[in-house]
This record gives sequence, C-alpha cells and structure tokens, in this order.
Amino acid sequence: MSTKANIGILVPGSYEGLPPKIAEFARFFSSAEELGFESLWFTDRIFHRINVLDPFTLMTCAATATSTVRLGTAVILFVLRNPVLMAKTTATLDYLSGGRLTLGISLGGRDDEFAPLGVSMHRRVSRFTEGLEVMRKLWSEEQVTFHGRYYDLEGASAQPKPVRNGSIPVILGGRSDGVLKRSGESADGWVAGSTGDAEAFAGAWRTVRGHGAAAGKDPDSLESGKLMYIATGPDRDRCKQQLSASLQAYYGPNYDVEANCAYGPPEECAAKIQPFIDADAKTVMLGPCDTDVEQIRAIAQDVLPLLS
Repeated sequence: MSTKANIGILVPGSYEGLPPKIAEFARFFSSAEELGFESLWFTDRIFHRINVLDPFTLMTCAATATSTVRLGTAVILFVLRNPVLMAKTTATLDYLSGGRLTLGISLGGRDDEFAPLGVSMHRRVSRFTEGLEVMRKLWSEEQVTFHGRYYDLEGASAQPKPVRNGSIPVILGGRSDGVLKRSGESADGWVAGSTGDAEAFAGAWRTVRGHGAAAGKDPDSLESGKLMYIATGPDRDRCKQQLSASLQAYYGPNYDVEANCAYGPPEECAAKIQPFIDADAKTVMLGPCDTDVEQIRAIAQDVLPLLS
C-alpha cells in the first residue's frame, strides 16, 4: 500500500490500569515495523491520575526492537525539561538509533505541572525560544558559549552529536498563532493534535507554510503531522466504547470521540483519515488504545489499503 502520506503509529503510553511491561512493548514495536508503518510516535505528561509512561524510556525500547522505523515525539513538554539535558538525551538516542529521531515539542503542559518543576507559566514563550536555541547549539557546535536569560554556558561541549549534520528535525505542536508562526519560521514543521477537522488542519497548515516562505524557506521542506486515535473492527459501537474508555481517562470526560477519532469498519476509518491526507498531512499518526498487535495488523491490512 502506498499513499502520499507516511502512516505512523501513535504509541499507547497511558493506561488507567497497569501498563504493559517492556517485552510486550518490544513485540508491539517490532510488529509495527514488520507491518510497514513508517514511524512510531510518543506523547508526554508529567503528572496524571492514571499511568503515563515516560516517552524517552519507551523510545529507547523502540530503538532496540526496530532497525528502520522513524522514532518521534508528538509531543514532549519542552519548557518543563532542561534543554541541556534534552540535548544530551536526544543526541544520544539519535546516535544509537542511527539517526532516526524526530523531536516534536510544545510549550506544554497543564497548570499544575509548571510550579513543581520550577518553571513560570508567564515566561514560557521566552524560555521555550531560548531553550531551543541552546539545544540546537549543543547538537551542532563543538564548544558552546551562551549567556541568556535562563541558561548560561561557557565552552560547553556535549558528545555524541546527532547523526544528520549535527541536527535533529524539530516540529512544533499546538494551534495558537504564535505556534504556527514559529513552526514555519524557526522549526522544521508542525504537528496537529487529536482534535479538529480537516478544514481547520488545512487552514493552519497554509499558515505555517506561509510563515516558512516569508522566512526564506521552501514550504515543501516542512513536515506536517496529524494525530488521530483509531479502533477498527466490525462492531462499530464496541470500537467507540474502547476509544471512549481510553481517551476520556486521559483527556477527561468531555473528549469527543465521535468528532475526532476513526472507529468501526475499515471503510469508515479510512473515510475519517483520508481528508487529512488530502489536506496535505505528510505524516498521519494513528493511535490504537493498547499494544494489541492484532489491532495494528488490522489497521495495516484492512484500513491502509483504502487510503490514497
């Protein structure tokens, strides 16, 4: 099956009950690669009432269980993480995986996650911008001297470097005007979350491309991603119930499964996904409820061939 979009798996990393152990995740990752999915994507939360697994721990497991599939975050809460340590962690993972990492980041997170980590919500944009600059310098420069508002480095060196010319693709998550502007101007693209229709996606993506062009970039070089949760099977109501239980435990009781998710028979799932491909989503990240290999097999064999 070939479409004009790459189809990846949004890895199920949150569980109201106990999460799977590493062996089950490893089998899930290797199966996704064998089934032909182009990428594996990981999400991030610091605090939650349910179990949410750390994305970098899961990505390390995925890197060892696979050999070619792209690994990405969609997205991590960048402002809540030290950019010097992020530069080290991501460069190491990119090096060990053979240059397979794409880093999706956001201003993140929820109100209750800032103060415990010593980060002011009111300065998150300036901290985000400065942190991204620091991280990229540590990826690319042998010795970094940087004196900013939040971070101070003098002749700092961090090895190893990322595989691809001392850089890792960075895409931004979010929907505010500022995020769309930064996605085109200073990042390598943009990823849309799990809510919103294809028309809204297309409009935001045009905005990102416009900002990229104004900054002197080729808009076609920018990445565009879309998250969508999925449960496919003959029993439409059962698929919807599975998604509702999983997603409302994570996002809250008001999450609209019917509006935002693909569920039910393969034809219905494909009909939900296709408009985003038509709107130029270059990577569609499909999120199953759990690590059931038979579910991703059904997605690969029954849903993907219906996409064009």
